[in-house]
Amino acid sequence: MKLLFIAPRSVWRKALALETRLALDEGHTVRVVAEEHPGLKLDPRVEVRWISAGELHTPEPRLQRLLLRRLPLGGLRRIGRGPLRRPAEKVARRWKRTVIDPRDKDRRRATEALRVARRIERISAAVAEYDADWIVLCEPQAVELAVDWLPAVLDAKPALTTTFSYEPRAPHAI
Repeated sequence: MKLLFIAPRSVWRKALALETRLALDEGHTVRVVAEEHPGLKLDPRVEVRWISAGELHTPEPRLQRLLLRRLPLGGLRRIGRGPLRRPAEKVARRWKRTVIDPRDKDRRRATEALRVARRIERISAAVAEYDADWIVLCEPQAVELAVDWLPAVLDAKPALTTTFSYEPRAPHAI
């Protein structure tokens, strides 16, 4: 059988490594679609497609960084070298809390939206190109993302087995 393991964040690395090795030992062909992580050690026989969503970041515009971060905080830091150190630090903390933090929060939200879109795109492409007999959604995040593409895949291929983890089966059950 051709198995496709989907781990969009590579959170459950040990379970993924163990289940893929077990599937390979039983004679299945295994492909993994996962986020690259230094702690993820897979069997060399596993074919891996990296999602690379962690590389995406929403950049801060240069003018905004200059006018809202560097100039005001740099000026307060310069003032804070003298006897006005405590008032300058207080103003800098308030500036960060009221001006910078909300913009950083918006950027983090936009970055996460980009990453989710990348995960959905890469996983959908991997499912479309790999004619799997069994899809293993290894993580809760995989189940969340499967809502977008799994119904169409199941309509196209009703005999497809979909599970949350790899469970070895008796030969007659397959």
